[in-house]
Amino acid sequence: MAISRALFSGVSGLQGHSVMMDVIANNIANVNTFGYKSSRITFEETFAFMLQGASRPPGGAGGINPMQVGIGSSIGSVDVLHTQGALESTGVITDLAIQGEGFFIVNDGQEQLYTRSGAFQFDANGKLINPNNGAAVQGILADAQGIIPVGTPIGDIQLPFGKKSPAKSTTSVSFTGNLNAGEEPKGTMLRSSSIYAKEISGRTAPGSNSNVQNLLACNSTTGVTTVLGGITPNTTTVTVSDGVDRNSDGVIDVDDSFVFTYVEVNTASEFDFHSLQDLVDGINAVYGPTGENTLSAALDNDGVITFTRSDLTKGLLITSTNSNMQRALESANNSSSTIAASTTDEFSHKADSSDLLTNLRNAQGVDMGLDVGSTINLTGRLGGKVIQSYLTLAVSATSNVGNYAEQIRRAFDITSGSVDLNGNSRLVITGDGGIENEITAVNITAVDSGGNDVTNFNAIYDSTPNNYIEVQKAEDVTGAVSATLFDSLGQRHVMTLTFTKDAKIDNRWTWNATMAGSATPSGGESGVITFATDGSLASFVFDGAATSFQFDPKTGAVNPVTIEIDVGTEGSFEGITQLGSDTSLVASDQDGFGLGELSAVSIDREGRIEGQFTNGRTLLIAQLSVAAFNNPSGLLRIGDNAFQQSATSGVPIVGAAGTAIRNKIIPGALEQSNVDLAQEFTKMIVAQRGFQASARIITVDDQLLTEVVNLKT
Repeated sequence: MAISRALFSGVSGLQGHSVMMDVIANNIANVNTFGYKSSRITFEETFAFMLQGASRPPGGAGGINPMQVGIGSSIGSVDVLHTQGALESTGVITDLAIQGEGFFIVNDGQEQLYTRSGAFQFDANGKLINPNNGAAVQGILADAQGIIPVGTPIGDIQLPFGKKSPAKSTTSVSFTGNLNAGEEPKGTMLRSSSIYAKEISGRTAPGSNSNVQNLLACNSTTGVTTVLGGITPNTTTVTVSDGVDRNSDGVIDVDDSFVFTYVEVNTASEFDFHSLQDLVDGINAVYGPTGENTLSAALDNDGVITFTRSDLTKGLLITSTNSNMQRALESANNSSSTIAASTTDEFSHKADSSDLLTNLRNAQGVDMGLDVGSTINLTGRLGGKVIQSYLTLAVSATSNVGNYAEQIRRAFDITSGSVDLNGNSRLVITGDGGIENEITAVNITAVDSGGNDVTNFNAIYDSTPNNYIEVQKAEDVTGAVSATLFDSLGQRHVMTLTFTKDAKIDNRWTWNATMAGSATPSGGESGVITFATDGSLASFVFDGAATSFQFDPKTGAVNPVTIEIDVGTEGSFEGITQLGSDTSLVASDQDGFGLGELSAVSIDREGRIEGQFTNGRTLLIAQLSVAAFNNPSGLLRIGDNAFQQSATSGVPIVGAAGTAIRNKIIPGALEQSNVDLAQEFTKMIVAQRGFQASARIITVDDQLLTEVVNLKT
């Protein structure tokens, strides 16, 4: 009996280690099976035969332990080890791996199964399946707006191929960027011909116009006009001889004359002159009643110097080292014994703001014809509109060029520009900056007190071509940005927002919205944007009572399309600013879109399957469901890397990845088998040795039985 027990123990060892080899072999065979979970075997001792029972300690002696002999081993369990396998990146969007606990849920048409192998594909109907057996992956589908309603049951995940994302009309558009604070609008600059004025007696006008270098001389007899150019300080001289033989040598020559020198700055010497009046005063000081008393000079209100000799037997000779000065003065030379007085050419100076309008002459030295009672009429356009006020100026005895310039300034509403005479006595009209203040069609004419045209004045200032040279065109400082908007039918429309810097008010720009194509603005298309002194946004307002921009799409869509324009928060730099850098504006966002068709899908770590549409939208299509079990080792293997719920696994806990179940889904990857080859080969050696030892038990026990049989012989 004892010998046979050993025989049966060896047989149980052979059986158990044979099953152990089966488990090891299966693990090794599935070392490259995605999602495979390795198994392990455990052994347990079978029933033990009682040789002697235990006895209590009698009195002071010790007790006796029981004596038992086992009769072999049996398989205790074959457990599945649900440890994490390594993740392998595949780049295929439908390859999914679970990192952490849980299983994908699939349905084979009969029941729900569970797997860690996420090598899924979409079939011809757009259903996400396990291609090995066609089981459909389970999840929760979203509605048309990409929202999963509460309480939605799990079911097959199926892509809605051909699904469209409906168009949505734009309701708001945001802009950001900078408007250059350093640029300034340019104003119209018009320049007329030069004008002159009579060099009258006692004139003390400021500036360089009192200098003889700026005089014009006209010979009224010949009509020849001479500009007194080339006069050099301390070099140009005027020599006057009154015919008196002062050194009594019997010859009237230079030794008998007095020389007057042109200087840049007036001096106390009567022999220096800076203006024509200075020259007259010097001649009178030397030759007049307080001097030699032989000659007197007077500058009249027509710009003519008259020389009067006290002795008609003495001749008058005036010369100059400057030929232009010589030509202007020499007409006064006189040796006649019958004419006491002689005159020079008519002198004019480059006009300035203090000169009377009645004293003006043209570049030929001819009177411009304005008299007391004349009326100057102004017409023109400002920003394309005909000017309406300050259109006439009545010429009085005190009206001067400054009054005339001021009337022009007021007529064209010039505030930051100017109207004045430049260094060459050309009237320069400089308008305020920007196209809105552009000055065009200028026509300035005059009539005398009798209503007749003042021809010489009109020849300079009327609208005849070339009377005004446009030195500078009016230019705006602008910044523009375009944004694509959508109507309710998904039609695209391009809106352009143009900002124009205000030339008269600091830190203020006007804006205007326009539409390309057939669409037209129907409200709120203009307004004003202002900035604080630090460049941050101060305000953005619409003209009138508008609060938003509206346009008619002209496509049959909802009309009007109403757009909220967002340029940032007041006092912040997050939207449009005005700083000293280049203008750069962008449309940063708008909430409309056109019709879109499903073009691609993506899966995130929570198992959210999202569709990308051709209109740029992304909508949630479905969310994968995962299941966890209290005892995953209790699941039944049914092949195809799938498990089935059993009585010992517990019911599945179903949810989304990363919520109630502690895991996350890794898209584009697969979980490898968790088989450890080194460990399996080690176990294989152990199983082999266990099998060999069990076989040896049978061999030895057989020999013992042989000996027992041979006892009879």
